[in-house]
Amino acid sequence: MIAPVEQERHHRLELWRKLVAAGGPFGVLPTLLRSLGIYGGAQGIWVDKGRTQPLTPDGGGVTVAVLHTGTSYPDDLSEDGMLYHYPLTRRPEGRDRSEIESTKAAGKLNLPLFVITYPSLKSNKRDVRLGWVAGWDDASREFLITFGETPTQVPGPEREEEEPFQLQNDRAGIIREVEQRTGQTGFKFRVLRRYGPRCAVCDFEVLAVLDAAHLFPKNKGGTDDPRNGLVFCAAHHRAFDAGLFIIEPRTLAVHCRTSGPPLEVLRINKVSLDHLPKKPHQEALEWCWKRWNETNSSPAIELDHV
Repeated sequence: MIAPVEQERHHRLELWRKLVAAGGPFGVLPTLLRSLGIYGGAQGIWVDKGRTQPLTPDGGGVTVAVLHTGTSYPDDLSEDGMLYHYPLTRRPEGRDRSEIESTKAAGKLNLPLFVITYPSLKSNKRDVRLGWVAGWDDASREFLITFGETPTQVPGPEREEEEPFQLQNDRAGIIREVEQRTGQTGFKFRVLRRYGPRCAVCDFEVLAVLDAAHLFPKNKGGTDDPRNGLVFCAAHHRAFDAGLFIIEPRTLAVHCRTSGPPLEVLRINKVSLDHLPKKPHQEALEWCWKRWNETNSSPAIELDHV
């Protein structure tokens, strides 16, 4: 006898095959999604409680589909995955929390869900991707959803700490496999989860304009290990890339270049990284420090970070 969760997984994959056979998954009409039972409409997170209620102990059900309109957090959608933000609405108390738990249940039970997007802002058609909840972070209130026929598991924070650190991509392993499967979206999720949703050098914490910055640049082969990253607001990300400030590896103090604007002008009010719950890897900080000191004599130098 097939277990209920396995039956539901088979059902969802069969829906995906039917969608593709009907001309999808891109540029399909909402009526097709409703007729197949992929999406119920009129909400960001759709839970088919009638079908999935028995799968969860609390009877809350399991999320079947999520809608990403692109009007909020447009940069959090990529070819290989997305960051989907927890709902925060004015609906009756408990409704948002229930949908969050139902989406977590999809991850815990390893059930795929359907990610629905708009081909263009005013389009009457929809694009659909098969997604898997690879992780979530209650501090930044977001899910990491990866796309593909098979799920991707992102190592938990404890396991990430145990993995050997790799500054550059030159070996196979669990961290590299995750990088290849989740790309920049997965890197941002893991950096935010590691350090918290706040700029490392100021108090800015508006999630829509927070970036995950590589210390050893991605375009030079730097890894997506979160220990090779920091959270910066958009302004301080650009300032860091331009070499206007640096973090000293030994003391974790923030320094500005002698030929550039001082920390006060840069609006940097965290003069050390001591306040962070976790720190970047020493090897990544040392690489940046060495590179910065080699180039600091030139006032216009760019460090080409990503």
